[in-house]
Amino acid sequence: MISMIGELLTSGSAAHMVAAVLLLGGGAVFAVCGTALGFIDVREHRLPNRIVYPWAAITFGLLVLTAFLLTDAAGLGRAVAAGLGWGLLFLLVALIHPPAVGMGDAKLAVVLGMYTGFLGWGTFAAGLALSFVLGGVVSIGLLLSRRAASTSRIAFGPFLIMGTALALIFS
Repeated sequence: MISMIGELLTSGSAAHMVAAVLLLGGGAVFAVCGTALGFIDVREHRLPNRIVYPWAAITFGLLVLTAFLLTDAAGLGRAVAAGLGWGLLFLLVALIHPPAVGMGDAKLAVVLGMYTGFLGWGTFAAGLALSFVLGGVVSIGLLLSRRAASTSRIAFGPFLIMGTALALIFS
């Protein structure tokens, strides 16, 4: 995303520069909301709707405007499809096996899917994979160090946020 924003800022097109500023704003919103949700999830094992819902609305709005400025309807379509796909996947898991992920994770996945999907399916796949890899590595570390048991609840939201952030930064 960093290289994309750099290209947009230096393109000389006013529409591209505004799109870059919108993407930077989206990154700032991601940082603020993601950090807040990560700390709340670790402490309370929940992802409050009062943060997730506005974040989803802001993200969608920014992506609609960015897609319009870049004439990238396909990017917006990918963002919506990725958000709904990732959210539905987590919703199914939450309904089938509630201890695995919570409903807050499913709602958060919609927002994160929109961000990654806008940049492409590779970024979407990387965000999803990195989230699970980070969560798995930390969980194994906690089990091996005996700081957690196999029955311990570990907040997954921070790993979703970190995995997505890494995918976005390095895409």
